[in-house]
Amino acid sequence: MITIDLYITEKCIRDSEGPNYTLDDAKVEDWIDTIISTVSAYGNKKEYQIVIHVPEALVSLDTKSISAKLREFYQIHTVEIKNELRVMQTQSLDALSKGVPIMIAALSLNFTIERLKDHINYFEFILKESMYIFGWVSMWKPIELLLYDRWPLNRKLKSYDKMLTIPISIISN
Repeated sequence: MITIDLYITEKCIRDSEGPNYTLDDAKVEDWIDTIISTVSAYGNKKEYQIVIHVPEALVSLDTKSISAKLREFYQIHTVEIKNELRVMQTQSLDALSKGVPIMIAALSLNFTIERLKDHINYFEFILKESMYIFGWVSMWKPIELLLYDRWPLNRKLKSYDKMLTIPISIISN
């Protein structure tokens, strides 16, 4: 089991009326970064536990309130990631709609140059080879968007899902 140690001090919380404490959003963001980077580093299939180290004065801090705060940030972050994935899908389709015709045109010109003459001169050779390169480069961005750029976002989304299932315990320093 992998333990994710998080620390809190009295400076990291805001005191509302009396003994009830509200977690500071900036601190929770830091915790989420630590949790997500740890889960991303070790993978979603591992077992984790979150141990929050608090000073004696904050032992009354409730794991339910921490879980609720993590859930609140989960909602915000996962909506952002899902929107990024939708934007990426739109960009992928746009790049594909431009890249495929360019590739077809470039490779068709290459094919035409090859078929017109038995022997091609130096300029025609350079043009023909350039069309190969141009045709395949036109597909670079669509392939990158469709195959590679979405993996890190999907992995991060799974890490956020995993974050909600990790048990939390609080111990005093």
